[in-house]
Amino acid sequence: MEHSKFIFSCLFFLGIGCASLLPPERRVYSKNPVQLPEGLDIHQWMYEKNKQFSVRLSSHQIGKEEYKFTYFRKELTKLGSFISCTGIIRAKDIKTVELLNLVSMINHGDYTINMRSKGGDLGPMNERDRIEILIPCIEEFLEPPSNSRIPNEPKSQIILDGLDATG
Repeated sequence: MEHSKFIFSCLFFLGIGCASLLPPERRVYSKNPVQLPEGLDIHQWMYEKNKQFSVRLSSHQIGKEEYKFTYFRKELTKLGSFISCTGIIRAKDIKTVELLNLVSMINHGDYTINMRSKGGDLGPMNERDRIEILIPCIEEFLEPPSNSRIPNEPKSQIILDGLDATG
């Protein structure tokens, strides 16, 4: 009897560990292509993103117009774990990029002390994970710096520390 319980427990945990991610076509940003800020190409934009999120973003160029990135959200889960998202950013043309091969991770490491690879749970495994974990992480990464121009606003409209100012 004990032997049967042990085998059942092993099979149960093995089954959980073998769950698969959503297919690649569901792990793309739903608002692709993403418009780059005026005057920036993918390389300049990634440089600005790395300045904006100097501690929470890791990226490196993997092709002529392609980057791999990992971004850690600012907020922790209720259990104190970090949420991160990773994927590929590829230039679609000079003014737009696409975010592909996206994966989220509830990470048990701590990016604030450079403990990034301590393990965690990969996702999204289902549409709920995609909507509640992955997409908010990507959208937080795509937020413009607080002192940047708002897309689709007149060029004289600038955000300064959360306050609108015209100039």
